[in-house]
Amino acid sequence: MLAEISFPIPLRKNFYYLLPEELELSAAPGLRVMASFGKREAVGVIIRVMSEKDADLTGFKELKTITRLLDENSLFPEDALALAAWMSGRWGSPRGLCLGAFYAHAPKEFTAAAGPVPPALPAAAPAELPEIRKLLAALSLGKAGAYLLRLAALERRELVYPAVFAAGLRSESSQGLLLVPDLSFIPPLAAALEAVFPGRVGVWHARLTPKKRAEAWAGTLDGRFKVVIATRTGVFLAFKDLKLGVMDGEHEEIYKQEEAEPYYHAREVFLRRMAALGGQAILASPCPSIESWGAAADKRLERFDAIPSAPLTGPGADVRVLDMAQYPGDILARPLADGLRAAVAAGGQALIIAGRKGYASRLFCANCGWMPRCAECGPGMTLLKTGADGGPLLLCRRCGKKEPKPQTCPKCAGKVFREYGAGSQKTQEAVGKLLPGAKVARFDGDVLRGSLKAMRSELESFSKGEADVLVGTRIALRELGAPRLSLVAFIDADSDLSSADFRASEKAYQAFYGAWRLLGAKGDLFIQTREAGHYVFSRLAEMDYPSFADGELAARKDFLYPPFCHIVKARFASYDGRAVDAAAADFLRAMSFLGAAGDSSEILGPVIPPGQEKRKFYSEYYLVKAASEAAAMQALEKARALPQRPGVKYFVEADPYGF
Repeated sequence: MLAEISFPIPLRKNFYYLLPEELELSAAPGLRVMASFGKREAVGVIIRVMSEKDADLTGFKELKTITRLLDENSLFPEDALALAAWMSGRWGSPRGLCLGAFYAHAPKEFTAAAGPVPPALPAAAPAELPEIRKLLAALSLGKAGAYLLRLAALERRELVYPAVFAAGLRSESSQGLLLVPDLSFIPPLAAALEAVFPGRVGVWHARLTPKKRAEAWAGTLDGRFKVVIATRTGVFLAFKDLKLGVMDGEHEEIYKQEEAEPYYHAREVFLRRMAALGGQAILASPCPSIESWGAAADKRLERFDAIPSAPLTGPGADVRVLDMAQYPGDILARPLADGLRAAVAAGGQALIIAGRKGYASRLFCANCGWMPRCAECGPGMTLLKTGADGGPLLLCRRCGKKEPKPQTCPKCAGKVFREYGAGSQKTQEAVGKLLPGAKVARFDGDVLRGSLKAMRSELESFSKGEADVLVGTRIALRELGAPRLSLVAFIDADSDLSSADFRASEKAYQAFYGAWRLLGAKGDLFIQTREAGHYVFSRLAEMDYPSFADGELAARKDFLYPPFCHIVKARFASYDGRAVDAAAADFLRAMSFLGAAGDSSEILGPVIPPGQEKRKFYSEYYLVKAASEAAAMQALEKARALPQRPGVKYFVEADPYGF
């Protein structure tokens, strides 16, 4: 007998091994094995058990023999093999790497389970949230289901989640998973859940030591942990009896793994896995993703709105949209500068959100503030310093449309144009000059990539009230605590609204809405823009996220964007422009099947990144908008199977979040 084995390697193939006679009856799909792989012993997973005549042994000169089985039973009752196969088709990573995501951290040997565990204690939800009581009633029925929960700030979660898990985990063996977008969320949530499940709350994240990681994995599998709080990779943990899962901040981009293979979106894996287990899944966020909002609209998720339409007390923070056409050349408009001085002088704190680290080159009329927008799909256009003919061009980063830089403003006939953009470092300098006696901290991608100590120092100085102003990108906005916060400002709201990302409006509104909630009943929210007429700003008066999400969902349907399609992005890059064109032609031929069945699938592109003419390096990408998951998987498979032209790099990605 043979066993087909998958190893966690970046190859799209499995391997055949001989089964010793004594293992033939016990070997089964989903079990881990030790086997010789190259010059080492490696852990693999059995995909199939078969007779030798049923195997395609082409290319196998010699069959090795499995050393031993590591498991008596599969670690994943929900069938990790099927989930990994779906992941591979959905996002295009090798099946072995997808399967490895489930098994990668499993210890080779498990310790014996501990003795009797303490019983759970009662937990009460906040009495002023009737929607939470309705959710708890649904959970207590124990029926499989998926829910969308709108829930307010972090301290609310620390009151709600213990009650949620207490209601959903009634049986002694049942377990729960709480996924969080940030490591800093774990300590307060763990303390809150420990009050209900003493000694039975586990944690899982990338900074655990190998010993702690092995203990967490084993404790989750043998049921010692009633609830496990984990970051993104916790979606792959093996449980003894997983019945309830909660994904906190489900709209956060951090849940999309696109830095390295295997590629996946934790939200989609989470929902599919909980459905396979017949469990209950909750997606929680104060401002859910439009994909989840659409699922609720289609009744695939049952929605519970437990967030008040206004802050707990008072009318809410004052929102001021500043049209930067009135303040040409200023990084900080005069009303914002005055507000900053007043806030700090009164003993308050300010949070300043810059669009990015560097500079965003965009064009506007110095006389009337007119900004060029794409006539085809709407977003603001980026200025390319040098086009193919040596002159400046305007580029739409969404659809790839190009047009010459205008000689005169079509609105006022002015002939003077200016560029603008301010990153976090430039903004920090400007705030320092405005407030020479204030302590100004910075938190952005540069700080994150530095030492952990430096990152914590910057955040803690602000959270503890030691720093007066914190300047950062949007990562600084994620439920940041500040005792004296009285002002939040977005220096360059257009940096995202003008991007090629179809999620630009959603991300912008979520950021504005989150900042408004962060300020609470008092304070000032300033938003600097040169696109004051953008519809997102018209939605800020009422700060009604459901109304915004309904409108955004309707627009996504009209223009065929998720959740009404699935996207595959294919990018080609080379120093040879003709080679890029040839690779793109190969791709377009491979995609000719799209729409053949009469569906609404389409292809956008080519989109050429700005500044390419200077680098003498050619790059362009296409977006496949597939009308079904099956069509998207087929497009991804065909794109990855393209013949590789010499000198051309191919980048193919499903569900891109980076544009």
